[in-house]
Amino acid sequence: MRWLIAIAAVAALGAVVAALVIGHRLAEPTVVADPYEAGLHYDEAHHQHDAAAVGARAAPRCDPARAPCAQRVAGATVALAIAPAPATMKDLVFTVEVTPPSAAGVGAGRIALSMPGMYMGENRVVLEAAGSARWRGNGVLVRCPSGRRGWVAEVEVPSAGGPPLRATFTFEASER
Repeated sequence: MRWLIAIAAVAALGAVVAALVIGHRLAEPTVVADPYEAGLHYDEAHHQHDAAAVGARAAPRCDPARAPCAQRVAGATVALAIAPAPATMKDLVFTVEVTPPSAAGVGAGRIALSMPGMYMGENRVVLEAAGSARWRGNGVLVRCPSGRRGWVAEVEVPSAGGPPLRATFTFEASER
């Protein structure tokens, strides 16, 4: 009976050694030295045309920490203010104002927040009416693990009788 156990143990040991030898012979070399860093920069390397398209579609950079950002759209000016100064991982108040007020419609609006070249998940701010031609909503800019700080805010508010007014703003958020 002991010899049967010994044979089984030797067979099991042989199977383990054979698996290790086969695995070593079939192993593939490492594709990238640091997979985490490579993943963070994947979009930059493989989707440069997408980032260029976002840049071409976006309005010139603005600095909502200094003053509201404004853009002319369909004969009106859409202005975006963020308070306090846009920072990651803080509650922020987004305010949109349309001038002249006669160009604005009634109802809710929205802001879609995104980071060019890196998917940060769905990040939407619902804008509620806050007076004539003014909307306000609360949101948060999440911290990007790669340290990026550039954001795009795609604003949409009702217009007076036509399609919604849409404006795109690019800006940077601070870490504090």
